[in-house]
Amino acid sequence: MHKRLLSISLRSVSIFRIAGQLKKARLVFFSLLFLYSLCGFAQNVKKQRDIRFYKLAFENRTGDLADTLFYSANRPLVWTDFKAQPRTTSSYSAAAFTGFGYTGKIKYSSDTAVIFVRLEVYFVKPFSWVHSYSQTTYALQHEQRHFDITYLITERFKQRLLETELDADYDSIIQYQYIQAYREMNRLQEKYDNETRHGLIESEQQRWQQQVRQWLNEVQKITKAP
Repeated sequence: MHKRLLSISLRSVSIFRIAGQLKKARLVFFSLLFLYSLCGFAQNVKKQRDIRFYKLAFENRTGDLADTLFYSANRPLVWTDFKAQPRTTSSYSAAAFTGFGYTGKIKYSSDTAVIFVRLEVYFVKPFSWVHSYSQTTYALQHEQRHFDITYLITERFKQRLLETELDADYDSIIQYQYIQAYREMNRLQEKYDNETRHGLIESEQQRWQQQVRQWLNEVQKITKAP
């Protein structure tokens, strides 16, 4: 019998991480809400009067820092990424803190504003923990799917923006879609844990692994299309 697995999502609201608030929810599910600054999209009012077109350009941040791992399909989670001390009083065997945010800048070219959005899907090592007796391949796959779901939501966020007609109020449009995305992320993460019972139901765990892979394939065909 596997011990229940706990994963935590960092819910972001805008651009640069500056503060966090820990909130307790159903089934001892924690979420950390990070606030971001919007300085990346400071607007030039004079130039805006001449702008007729708004275009989006995306990039995904990758890499491995001392305290943060940015999502990459070529760099899955390993147990040594879980740096925090295990919670001895917790009924869960592991906890993974994941989340996503974005930074932005804008460049003008004639009558066109090109909005560059850098997406950051991250796993926070100092907040994530695992008991030594729970470091199994099965348990790690459960935690990896949480990270995958966070990335999936980011790709859906990107897809919605690509389908949205932007105007001079692009900053508010992007923020609105972002808020919708992190709400969707929390709902999907909770659904995943509820249906697998935090990894206890192996048949459901397998179903979710296949479902997440399918969703990723579908959305990436759209967001990576020329």
